[in-house]
Amino acid sequence: MTQAKSSSVSADTSEHASRGLGRRRVLAALGVGLALTLSGCGFQLRGVNDAPMAITELDVQAPITKTHDALRDALERADVQLSDSAPLTLNLGKVRENVQQITYGDAGSIKRELTYRLTYSLQRKSDGAYLANQQELQASSLYYTNDDDLLNTDDLRERAAREVNRDLSRQLLEHLRAIKP
Repeated sequence: MTQAKSSSVSADTSEHASRGLGRRRVLAALGVGLALTLSGCGFQLRGVNDAPMAITELDVQAPITKTHDALRDALERADVQLSDSAPLTLNLGKVRENVQQITYGDAGSIKRELTYRLTYSLQRKSDGAYLANQQELQASSLYYTNDDDLLNTDDLRERAAREVNRDLSRQLLEHLRAIKP
């Protein structure tokens, strides 16, 4: 009788193991299928396999603001050397900022949209030719404020501003990657 129980237990264990193995195979197949589907539709993680910049050195002419500093930092992270003697000049215009109130909440909650617009030009120093003339970048971010928490409003706006600066930097790098000097 003990022999019959032990063979029954080993059969249950092997059946449970094969179910777990089968479940793993199904999950693995679903994962591979999802990855192939996403890659087939052009999905790509940001920052993965970015094409190298053809522009390796720039002279950046811009006012000193947090946005312009973020753009300079993004260029340096993309291995673009910033130098006054560079063959190309990137002229960054003044950032135009707009804060629009989107909704009023019943409990004093207000949805706002912070939008930055920035005009830039890329010019060759040797002959003064524009490779990009008066191109405009625009980025925006939504944030919520509350009349009961006025001290936190500035922090929320600063967080939205950092997000907008990251987006402007990404857009600028994408535009510059498309230019072959």
